[in-house]
Amino acid sequence: MKPSLLGHEIHHDTCFGCGKNNPYGLQADFSFDDKSGEVRFTYKFPRHYNGAPGFSHGGVISTLMDETMGALCFHLGYIVMTDTMSYKFLKATPVENELLARAWPIQKEKRKIHLQCSLTSLDESITYVKGEGVFHILPPRFFVRKLDGGQHFDAYELLELNKKERAHFFDRIRDYSPNQENPK
Repeated sequence: MKPSLLGHEIHHDTCFGCGKNNPYGLQADFSFDDKSGEVRFTYKFPRHYNGAPGFSHGGVISTLMDETMGALCFHLGYIVMTDTMSYKFLKATPVENELLARAWPIQKEKRKIHLQCSLTSLDESITYVKGEGVFHILPPRFFVRKLDGGQHFDAYELLELNKKERAHFFDRIRDYSPNQENPK
C-alpha cells in the first residue's frame, strides 16, 4: 500500500468534491505533491458554475477551496471537519479557464490543523483567491466508514500510512505563523 495522491483514493465516488460519479459535484482530483507537502492541481470551472456571466460563483469557489484544504488534511492522515475558513477574493475568477488550486499546512495543534490556500492562474502571475482555514481533527474510528462509503475497507490503514509517511511536513512548518505566505 502507498500513501494517497488523489482525493478519490480516500473518499467515496459520490463525494461532492472529488467523486467521479457525482454529476453535480466539482470532480476535482485534489492531487498531493509529496515534494512540497501541498495539495496542488489544475481546475477549470465549467460554465454552469457561473455567478456573473463568464465568472465563477463565489460560493462554488469557496467550496473548492474548502475541499482543497480538507483533502490536504486527508492526505496528511487526518479525518477533519471545517472549523473556520476565510477567503479574500482579489479578482473575478473566470469559468472555462485552467487554474491552479493549492493548499499547504501552516500549523498543527493537538486537535486542529491550520492551512492556507490559493487559486491562481497556471503560471501563478494572477491570484484570484487567497484563504485560510482551521480544521478540527476527528477520531478516525467514527468516520472511516462514512469517509469512504464502505467501499474501501483499508481506509483506516491508508490514513495511518499517510500520517506516518508525511509527518515531516509538520516538522518543517512548525515555526511559521498562520498569517505568513507559503515559503517557496
